Amino acid sequence: MNKIFVIVFVLISFTACASAVKTPIKNSRIENIEDFLDQAEAASSLGGRRILEASRSMISNQEVIIGGCWNYINTVYDRSGYSSNQRVTVYKSKFQGPYAKAELIKPGDWLYFVNHSFNETEHSAIFVGWIDEKKLIALMVSYLGGNQKKPALYKKYVLNNIYNIMRAHD
Repeated sequence: MNKIFVIVFVLISFTACASAVKTPIKNSRIENIEDFLDQAEAASSLGGRRILEASRSMISNQEVIIGGCWNYINTVYDRSGYSSNQRVTVYKSKFQGPYAKAELIKPGDWLYFVNHSFNETEHSAIFVGWIDEKKLIALMVSYLGGNQKKPALYKKYVLNNIYNIMRAHD
């Protein structure tokens, strides 16, 4: 029953997110979220898989981490066995760019990017996989933050302005 609730919640969230994004993503769909997550985990490195599995468990359990998106992702990485000294920065720039190329991104990566769906602000989230790589639309583990007591969820983002990429060091 809890699993059904999570799936319905995620699907409702996708609908709400699609209407808020300035770049149209309404035609990009995931038919089965569980299959999509299974495929992303299977295609990832050991570190990426551990991070995706930990975040999946935290989302399923509706865990809340008080703080911002950074606090949540840091907790996921720590629980996955990748503390700060076991992470590598793959790409580092500034909010204003230059921006990373999509080819650099792997499942489980911690991305900092311009959030086009919320006032062009900075945001960080965990990359799950491409929904439409050509249009740079990705499924991400996203945490609202702002010290709100809400769990993370899977959300679509347009990733055309990524300025920092971190990943687990295997």
